[in-house]
Amino acid sequence: MTSGHSATIREPAKDLRVAGHYDVVVCGGGPAGLIAAVAAARNGAKTLLIERYGFVGGMSTSALVTPISEFRHFGKQHIGGIPFELLKKAADLDGANVALESGNFPVNDEILKLAAQRLLLESGVTLLYHAWFSDCVMDDGRITHVIVQNKAGRVAYAARVFIDCTGDADLVRAAGFPTVKGDVLQPATLWFQLGGVDTDALDYLFRDAVDGMLPVSAVIRNRLLELNACNEIPIFGGPWINRFFHDGMVSINLLREATDASDPEWFTRTECSLRENLHLMIDVLRREFPEFRNCWLAKSGIQTGVRESYHIVGLYQLQKDDILVPKAFPDTIAKGAHVIDIHSSSSNEQDGLVVPRQEYNVPLRCLVPQGSINLVTAGRCLSADGPGFGSVRVMATCMAMGQGAGTAAALAVSHGYSMSEMNFEHLRETLIAQGAVVDFDNVVNPQAPIEIVDYPAVEKMPAALETT
Repeated sequence: MTSGHSATIREPAKDLRVAGHYDVVVCGGGPAGLIAAVAAARNGAKTLLIERYGFVGGMSTSALVTPISEFRHFGKQHIGGIPFELLKKAADLDGANVALESGNFPVNDEILKLAAQRLLLESGVTLLYHAWFSDCVMDDGRITHVIVQNKAGRVAYAARVFIDCTGDADLVRAAGFPTVKGDVLQPATLWFQLGGVDTDALDYLFRDAVDGMLPVSAVIRNRLLELNACNEIPIFGGPWINRFFHDGMVSINLLREATDASDPEWFTRTECSLRENLHLMIDVLRREFPEFRNCWLAKSGIQTGVRESYHIVGLYQLQKDDILVPKAFPDTIAKGAHVIDIHSSSSNEQDGLVVPRQEYNVPLRCLVPQGSINLVTAGRCLSADGPGFGSVRVMATCMAMGQGAGTAAALAVSHGYSMSEMNFEHLRETLIAQGAVVDFDNVVNPQAPIEIVDYPAVEKMPAALETT
C-alpha cells in the first residue's frame, strides 16, 4: 500500500442491523428537515428524523442565524402552514417575535430548539439524535435503506420514501444521482452573541427590515472597511447587528470566509480561522466603538453557518427570471420573496442585490433529482441557478419547501406516486388544506419594475441617542 491521499483500502464487508422500518425517513433536522418530518407525519406517514446533533433547527440553532427570513413581503404573508406554526410556538415561549411587518422574525436559538422538538414529538415523529448519515442501499433505482453511524455502530433504517435535508445533498450523492457545485461558493459565517452591549445607544439599528433589507450602521461599517484596507482585520459582511431579546444582548452577522463545507479538511481550517477571527473582531469592537466597550462573548455557533455547497440536478432549475417574473407552476409547493443576495467570498460586498417586487413560486420539481423514484430534497441543495439560489436559500423559504416535500413524501406512500410523477393537483390541495400558501395570485405583468438596491445604511445615530 502506498502512502498519501492516493492510497486506498477495502473496508471489510459486514451485515448491518436494520434498526427500524418507516414510511418516510428524513435525513437532517434543519429548518427544512424538521418541517418536512412534521408534514409527513401529519399526513399519516410513519416518520423517522435523523439528526447529527442533540437538537434540531440547523443553521437557526447550531449556527445562531437570526432573524428567520422571511414570512411576509410588502404587507402580504406568503409563508404560513407548519413553518408559521413553529414560529408562533416559539413566540408563545417568548423566543420569537412574529409581529414584525417585514416578516423577518428574530428567534432565540435555545427556545427554538425546544419549540421545534415539541412540534415534532406532538406530531408523532420518531427522533434519532447523534446519528450521522453515512450511506444508502439501492435496489433497481429505489433507495431501500439509509445507513447511519452512531454510538451503536453502523445501523440501517428502511423506508418507502426518503427526504434529503442534509443541506449538502449527502443522500442524493450517495444514491448516485447527479449534483453540481459552483466554481465560487458563497462564504461561510460564524455568528456570535454578545452581552454587555449598550443596546440603548444602538437602538437606531434595531428597526424592522425595509424591503427585506436589515439596516447597517454606516459609521461602524466604514470604520471596519478602513481597518480591512490596512489589513488589520479580514474581510467581513455587514455587520448586521440584531437585538437579542434582552437589554445588553446582540446577535451579530459579521465574520465571513471563503470555504467549501463539503470538503472536511478545508472546512476544518475555516472553523479554526473564523474562531480566531471572532476574538480579533470582538477586540476591535471594544476598542473602536463605545457601544461595545464592555461587551463579552456570550455564545458563538457550535458550527460555522453554511450558505451553499452541492445542488441537485433537478427536474427543473429555479432561475433568476422565475424570481423576478413569477410563474404559475402547477407543482408550486412554496413561495419565496427574499432579496437576491449573493455574499462575496473575496470582498466585503453583496453581489447583485435585487428586491423582488412580489413573492414568487417554488415548484416541487426543483426538489426532485432527475430520475428519482422515492427520493425528494428540501432546503439549500435544491436545483437553482446563482441568482435564483441567492433568494430561495433563506430559512423561511426552506421551511416552506420542507412542508411541500414532507407532504409529497406522505402522498407517495399512501397513493403510490413516484417523486418524478407526482399528482400535482392532489399535492397542492393537501398543502392548501394544511395552511400552506401556494396560490397563483402573485403572477403579474412581466414588465413590473425591479429595484436594484444597496445597503440601507444608517449614517449616524439619531441626535437623541448620540454617545460621547
